[in-house]
Amino acid sequence: MVGWLSVCEPAFAEVVLGKSRIQVLEAGDPLFHPGDPSTGIFGLLSGAVAVSFVVPEFGPSVSHILQPGAWFGEMAYVRKPHVIGAHATRPTRAVFLASRDIEALVAEEPHRWTEFTQLAILNAQLAMGTVYDLMLRDPLHRCAATLLRLAGLRHGPPLAVSVPVELDITQSDLAHMTNLSRNSVGAILRIMRERRCVDVDYGQLLITDPAVLKTLLDPER
Repeated sequence: MVGWLSVCEPAFAEVVLGKSRIQVLEAGDPLFHPGDPSTGIFGLLSGAVAVSFVVPEFGPSVSHILQPGAWFGEMAYVRKPHVIGAHATRPTRAVFLASRDIEALVAEEPHRWTEFTQLAILNAQLAMGTVYDLMLRDPLHRCAATLLRLAGLRHGPPLAVSVPVELDITQSDLAHMTNLSRNSVGAILRIMRERRCVDVDYGQLLITDPAVLKTLLDPER
């Protein structure tokens, strides 16, 4: 187990997976849009899912990439509309646990709410970690932290990533996510390529050595 289920009791994880049903998506397929009714939680088995957020002044923009092992959609706990959007960036397999099944599991054993709450806590930690990373003054630190977060290697239990980690984002996307110019991000990516921890492909950024990438966060570098 990785991600949320890795911090839950094994028996609980087995029940959740047993009650969930598999969904297969192609690149671009949405799981939900902002404002859609929340009907359950999702777990990512393979592929990748982009998370977008909308504020009143601007349209949706991708703010995060979910890797296999990630779970999300906990607005379903309170049956409130989604405040984020989620769509597959490549062929993807996910599992879906409906709200009615969550409620039935908790009705059987009320202490299971503790395990479900863990998911909300982990995703809140991820959100706060994202804010922290955006406050890093050094642009290289900010880019390294953002890439590690997108790879599922920062602010939470490690996810099921394999090396190289393929991120379905462009240099322009990274510039937007880090509040930097595209030229600044290009210069930083050249440094990372020299360190052989990141590579650039068409429509993708590849993390080729996560351990070396983490060393770029060293304040004494």
